[in-house]
Amino acid sequence: MLAALILLPALAMADEAVKTIKVGDPLPGFKLNDQHDRPLSLGLDTRAVLFTADKTAGDMLNGLLKERPAEFMPQRKLVYIADISRMPGLVTSMIALPRMREYPYRMAVASEEGQTAMLPRAEDSVTVILLEEGKVKELLMFKETEVQPLAALLDGLPIVPESASPAAGERKGSRLVPHSVSDVVGGR
Repeated sequence: MLAALILLPALAMADEAVKTIKVGDPLPGFKLNDQHDRPLSLGLDTRAVLFTADKTAGDMLNGLLKERPAEFMPQRKLVYIADISRMPGLVTSMIALPRMREYPYRMAVASEEGQTAMLPRAEDSVTVILLEEGKVKELLMFKETEVQPLAALLDGLPIVPESASPAAGERKGSRLVPHSVSDVVGGR
């Protein structure tokens, strides 16, 4: 019983460390690489994060993004994060990453368990995190049967003029990593 009382605070702190983000929370800074193994970070100008954590959701989102022009994500300040940490290493290196490198857009790849633990997820669903000045404005999930509503949401996101982007390094207490806009969503 004494051991349980001693371990209880540690378990509570561990649970708190992986608490899922909610509306109003700042989006945590990520240190992830893209599918070409180059650093890709989120900035204050990011308007939405598209997140997948399984093959079904990834296939659904990749199918939609492949149908859009190359400038689609940069113009809307979208960042795609794919959590592939549950994938066996051989499958990741021999099949998944080579396929991802063929995509005409950048995507952040979370290959280690826990890197995206704070992001909400549901099986076979794409999570869309709408942001405003680095804070979560809205959380949405789209199951594989909801491809059309997801496509409508993505297509309805406004194009953000370059002049509307905050200056690099302007973070006002945010934990987000400074970067150039082209490093986040546009460059390959």
